[in-house]
Amino acid sequence: MTGELPHPEADLPRMTLSEHLDELRRRLFISVIGIVVSMVVAFFWHVEIWDFAQGPYHVAQVAAGIDPPKNLMGTGPGEGFFQALKLCFLVGLVVCGPLVIWQLWGFIAAGLYPHERKYVRIFFPISLLLFGLGLVASYKILIPFGLRFLIGFDANLGVDPTYKADEYLSTMIRMTIAMGFVFLLPLIMLFLQAVDIVRRETFKKGWRWAVVLSVVLGMFLTDPSPVTQIMMAIPVVGLYFMGIWGGKFVGEGGERFRWYKAWPIVLGLGVFIAMIVYSQELNDLMAQAFPSGGEAATEAPTEGVPETPGSGPGSAPGSGG
Repeated sequence: MTGELPHPEADLPRMTLSEHLDELRRRLFISVIGIVVSMVVAFFWHVEIWDFAQGPYHVAQVAAGIDPPKNLMGTGPGEGFFQALKLCFLVGLVVCGPLVIWQLWGFIAAGLYPHERKYVRIFFPISLLLFGLGLVASYKILIPFGLRFLIGFDANLGVDPTYKADEYLSTMIRMTIAMGFVFLLPLIMLFLQAVDIVRRETFKKGWRWAVVLSVVLGMFLTDPSPVTQIMMAIPVVGLYFMGIWGGKFVGEGGERFRWYKAWPIVLGLGVFIAMIVYSQELNDLMAQAFPSGGEAATEAPTEGVPETPGSGPGSAPGSGG
């Protein structure tokens, strides 16, 4: 009896390069088929999806004093059709997101150690939940707040706040996806600390850089509104500190997690729910903090403007002159 310990990778499956490529091809095929099928199914509800995508735009217009709100504008033939296809593809990608991530996990699982697999199994369902919360936060808070500021500012200048469908949807999709990934920040930090790639002390020392980078991130990933930039920077900083807090429970020598130690999670979730429930009141508060003057401009646009000849109530069309 030699007493030799088995190699840590002895129980991992061995695959040749061609077998790896076949496995990758199979999993990519499953992912693509799932996305295409979901996209085709979503197209049967493309009108409802289109109205849903316009929701933040309409909410922002009503909040800025434009009621009834205007619809998006098409500037070329077929723009509505292609933008509807883009939205259906996004819906298919979101619906099949768990399938795609699971196929990716199945491909790389053989190259992970057992303790790394354990963390991925725990973090995978949580990552789906956090990503979904980020999408909700973008749709209910981030986009309407920023659009209200921009629409009010444009109206104050006399600019017609009618947006092109392509530009609006591209901005909305970028901000929504970005917010979803932002909400994964604490989970990524926990994984890096759990596998001892980055130590918790490193994250604690770098909190100032995190604040600066959160502002820069908000500038690049959102629209020009300072409201949306601030609204994205705040959760980035909060989630960064959440990742530092959770780091003391993972890795070697980590504290044992008890339910009563979860108060930061409960507090953060309570704040999030309150912001979603009272999003309209919060939107009004942000409008007071960042006044654009648009509400006043849209309430009485013709006040003090002299009446032109032939525009009186008793004039007939074509009778002026």
